[in-house]
Order: sequence, then C-alpha cells, then structure tokens
Amino acid sequence: MMLMSGEPPSPFAAWFQAARRTLAAEIAHGGWFNFGQFRWADVNVGGALRAGAGVITPLALGLVTGHLEYGVFAALGALPAGFVSFQGVSRTRVSAVVLAAVGMAVATFIGGAAGYSSQWLLVPAIVVFSYLTGLLVTLGQRFMVVGLQWSIQLMIASGIPLAAGDAAVRSVLVLAGGLWQGALVVASWAIMRGGRERSALASAYRALSEYAAGFYDRPPGARQGQPPPPTFGSDVLDDPNPLLSAQARYRMMTLLEQAERIRLRLAAVAAYDSDGSLLKPAARVLDDLAEALEARHGHRERAAALDRALETIAVPQDVPWQWAGESLLGEMRAAVRLLGRLDQHDIEPAAGSLAPGGRRRGAWRSDLAAALFSLRAGIGTSTEAGRHALRLAVVAAIGEIVAVASGLPHGYWIVLTILIVLRPDYTSTIYRSVQRAAGTVIGAGLGVATALLLHVGTAAVVAAVGVTMTIAYAVFAANYLLYAVFLTDFVVILLALIGQTAEQTAVTRLVGTAVGGALALIGYLAWPSWGSEPAQQKLAQLFEALGCYVSLVLRAYARPGQADMAAIHSAELTARRARADAEAAADRLADEPPRPPVTARLAYALTGTARRIAHAGLTLHAAVGVRPAGAGHHAAVPGQCLAAPMRASVDRFADGVEASARVIAGSLLILKPPADLPPLREMQKAIFSEQRGSADGSGRGDGSGSGSTGPDPVLFRCTDEFTDAFDSAADILRRHLGGEGGE
Repeated sequence: MMLMSGEPPSPFAAWFQAARRTLAAEIAHGGWFNFGQFRWADVNVGGALRAGAGVITPLALGLVTGHLEYGVFAALGALPAGFVSFQGVSRTRVSAVVLAAVGMAVATFIGGAAGYSSQWLLVPAIVVFSYLTGLLVTLGQRFMVVGLQWSIQLMIASGIPLAAGDAAVRSVLVLAGGLWQGALVVASWAIMRGGRERSALASAYRALSEYAAGFYDRPPGARQGQPPPPTFGSDVLDDPNPLLSAQARYRMMTLLEQAERIRLRLAAVAAYDSDGSLLKPAARVLDDLAEALEARHGHRERAAALDRALETIAVPQDVPWQWAGESLLGEMRAAVRLLGRLDQHDIEPAAGSLAPGGRRRGAWRSDLAAALFSLRAGIGTSTEAGRHALRLAVVAAIGEIVAVASGLPHGYWIVLTILIVLRPDYTSTIYRSVQRAAGTVIGAGLGVATALLLHVGTAAVVAAVGVTMTIAYAVFAANYLLYAVFLTDFVVILLALIGQTAEQTAVTRLVGTAVGGALALIGYLAWPSWGSEPAQQKLAQLFEALGCYVSLVLRAYARPGQADMAAIHSAELTARRARADAEAAADRLADEPPRPPVTARLAYALTGTARRIAHAGLTLHAAVGVRPAGAGHHAAVPGQCLAAPMRASVDRFADGVEASARVIAGSLLILKPPADLPPLREMQKAIFSEQRGSADGSGRGDGSGSGSTGPDPVLFRCTDEFTDAFDSAADILRRHLGGEGGE
C-alpha cells in the first residue's frame, strides 16, 4: 500500500532509507578501499620477537619430541595470548595473559566437546561467549582483547572436534601455551629494567618542552591549548617493573608529580609571557632534562649542567606575572635535583608513597567489585556496550547456523570473521571488513606458497611459521591489512602441519571471510550504534565536569588558605578524562555519515570551547597557593587574599559558572536550544567593582587589597575567558539546535 502524501514513513521504511543513503555515501566516496597508513611508530619489534618466540617454542618442542600435534595445540594457545601480552604494562600485562589463558582453556574444552557431540550445541555456547566478549568493552581495551580471545578459541576448537577426554588434554596444552607467553613477559622484566619508565618520564617532559617551545610559533587564535597532561607516564609508573628498585620507583613517581606541577606553572606563564622571554629558554632545559632521563648514565653531570642553565634564566622584573615565572623556575630546579639523585640508593621511600604490595593486594577486591558493577550497568539495550554485545551474539549465532546448515568445510571461519570484524563503532566495522577480506586473499595465496616448504622438511615449515607470526605481531598495531595477510599465512601453514591441505584451507577461509564479513556489515546496518548518542552524553559530561572544576578553583583562588587541593586535583582529573572522551567521540562522529543535529561540526565547536575553559581554569589553578606574601592583591595569607565582599562576588560567579555548565549539559541531553545563562558578565563586573572599592579604602573588610590599583590580572583574564566561552557554547547550541535539521 502506497503512503499518502504527507503521511510519515513507517519505522522500517525510515530505517531502509537511512541504510540506503549510508551505503550510497560510502560507495560514492570510495572509503571502502581505504587500507590505512602504515604507522612505523607503532611497530613493536621487541614485543613481536618475544611473542613470536612464545609461538615457535611449543611447535619446536612438538617437532623434537615427535608429537607435533601437541605442539600445534599449545601454539594455538600461545598465539592469542601473544596478542594479549601487548595489553597492560607490567603486572597488569601478566594478569591479562593469565586470565586469557584460563578462559581459552575453558573455551577450548567446550568448543571441542560440543563440536564432537553436535555442531548445533555450539550455537548457545557462541551466544554466551559472544555476548560476554561484547560486554567486556565496558572494562576497556585490555579486557575487550582478553574476551575476544576466549570466543576465538571456542571457534578454533570447534573446527577440530574431539571427545571429552581428548578435548581436556587439548585444553591443558592451550593453557600451557598461554601461560608460556606470560612467563616470557615476566622474563622481559629483567631485560627492560627501568627502560619503559624512563621513556615514559622523558615523553612527559618532552611534551612540556614542545608546548613551551612552540607556543609562540602558533597564531594568536590557536594559543588556547593547555600543556598536555603526563597521562602515559602515569599509566606506566602506576604499574612499574617489579624488579625496579624501590628508591628508583619513588624518585620516578616524584618526577612525574613534578611534571604535573611544571605543567600548571607553564599554563600560567603562557598566559602573560607575550614574547617568550621565559618560555623559550625553559623549553630548552625541559628538552635536555628529557634526554637525560632517557640516558643510562651521567645523571649527576647532566643535572649539574641543567642547574647552571637554569641560573642563567631570569624572570622579567616588575611584571604582574613575576610570581608565576619564579614558581616555574623553582619547580624546574626541583625536577633537576631529582634527576641528579635518580640512581642513588641512599633513601627510604616515604610510607605509602609507592602503593606497596599490601595495598595492591587489598585493592583487587575493590577493582573486582567495580568491574562487576560496570558489567551489570552495561547489560541491556540502553547502553552502547549492551547493544554491541547483543548484536554480536545474535550475528555470531546466525553465522554459526549458516555454517552448519550449508555444510561448508571449516565453516567456523564465518563466526571468527564476525567476532573480529564486528565492532561497537561504524568506522571500524566498515574498514575492518574490507581490510580483512583483502588481507585474507593475499595471505591465503602466501600460505599456499609457504606450505610448499613441506617438501623441504617439517622443520623448514616450523621456522616459516615463527617468522610469519613474528611479523604479524610486529605490524598488528601498525596496519591491520598487513596483519591479516600474515595471520592468514600462519593459519594456512599451521593447519597444513596437522594434515589439512593448504589449498582447501585457503579456499574455505576465503569463503568464510566473505560470508562472515557480509553478515557483520548487515548486522551493523540493521542495528547501528551511531556515535551521536554517546557523543551528546560525553559532551554534556564534559561541561558538567568543567563547571565543577572551575567553581572549585575560583573559590580556592579567593581563599587560598582554605583550599581543598585534593578535591581540586580530583576534579581536574575528572574534567581531563571527560575532555579526552568527548574529543574521541567527536573524532568518531567525523568518520560517520552526518546525523543531525549532533554532528562532528557541533562536537568540534563545543570541544574547542571547552578547551578554552580548561586552559583558563588551569591558569587560575596554577595561581592558587603560589602568590608570594607582600604582593598586594596577590598576597597568599590564609583567608585574607581577597576582601570579604570580593570573596562573596567570586562565590556568586562560581555559582554562575556551575549553573551555566548545567544549562549547557541539559541542552545537549535533550537536544533543545539552551535557556538563558546566568549573567556571568554582570557577575564579573561585580567582582572588580568590589576590588576597586577595597583599593579606595571602602568596604575593605579583612582584605589584602590595600595597595592594589586596577583589576587582578589573573582573575580578570580567567573570568573573562570563562564568561565568553560559556556564552559561545550557548550560541553554538542555539545555532545548531534551533533550526530545522540542526544546522
């Protein structure tokens, strides 16, 4: 029945039209054939050699002992555990490998025994494992990779069905292969003692140097960015090499904390050092400090040279920001002194400073409870992870039904492809499908050619397997297409070792990959998880977090002696994470077909405005607690920094910032233009009216405003930035949400 003119289309018709437009747009711009760039920086040679050795060792042992099939089964456990061994840092890396090995052993037994009894018994097992794999996305990349290996091992085991007794033996071999990869990770601790931690610290200080050196090379309109937080260094030093000495860990953690303090001071100096007279020489010292951290020897000599270099840097006199410059140099001198003592063994770390083993052992219960809470929260269709888990389970089950009903040899490749290709987001699903298909075609041909080495001897094939898998590990993060090529080559050769012809394996893998990739694409397009919904939530969370952080910093600036610096630091971390999430969501939107009103253009505009708020907040944060006594309105006397009436005005402005943030967040959540914001500009004027009154001697209260003429330069500039940024965010939302179509 045709729709009458003006009658709205049915939900099915609306979905069909949207899916058709999506496919047409993708085919038109040719992105299906984007095989990605090769990222040399992501090639991990050391890790690839370690993981490759983990795969080749059981194969070699099986060959030597005359039980090659046992070596193949152990290698099938070491193979996915090798990929897991790239997740985490030190202890977290080993725990991930162990968790993966245990889960793979269980999945191997279930897959082999169920496949031996009836292939139809695999369908409920696939549903359970696939759903759990999708749900583990809520716990982060490390656990997502672990869960994926469980499901993959289930399918691999189903391809070689065995009776319960033999399946148990194979599961033990898979467990042994996985644990062997964990043992190699532990062995690497002795080889790379301190190297990863030093590199992390050097990266943090070099990022600060690049910020300071390049700040004035950017056009004035692009100088709103703040110094990058030392996130990578924090991840590494939170999970340090267990063989690193306690003193070294203590000093490295202190150096990381020092980098955070330098970051705050740089933000304050950058707001006022118009010609770079302080930032540029500071950048050179920070870069030299990073090089010294990466070096193995000569710390004392390097530290002495850096200390002499710092003595030659002078802060301009009689400038309003002199306090910030002196504070920056002081923090840098402290970092240089820590560098000079990095390798000394003459101190005992402060109690509780290293997160000792007792606290680590006690924390696992709370970590487990938090993980279970996250998993429970992700169940259902109201969350992105829950929808992805259900979609993955349904599509994987359909793939298994197709494989069993069609009688396709090695039909488990269909489900394997679905598990690997079907991702929570649109872009990864689309491009992984194409890249995996292309890689499979090339890798299958390469595998058939490599299998010809069987005519030379089994040892030559085992050696070829080791080389192939090592290359696959090395390029896994650099280019997915190349990874798929070498992984396919490895699988074809490995199955040839246990008697399956390479030609048959190659053909069935090609067919299975094509069918699985098609089902994954159809499944995603039938029930897509577009980035617009999580993006609007993450943008709303960003503004709420920034409002809380800025409010705390404003109140602390007015009352430095009463400031709760721990609460401010916690709020800053929350805002920093929220900004990273929102910017990642904006990048994801840019890779998807536009779905107004939440578009990449809107997301980028709001995250740019949020960066302005964050930078101003960071500048004000840097000013809290570093203002020297006797500096007029910069005096840091507890409770007396600002006069009582002025403190009340600052409090009202802080309340207005929080209220403005809630208005912006509420507008994003309901996708309607925001209501009027609190009058931040009038509140800002009231602050400086009170300050002028204190300077004139009227309404001084207990203030330290005597001797001050004109507005506080730090407070004036930051509150002006807050006011303009929130007004800009509201205007952006009105333009994007006010008209039809959202643009």
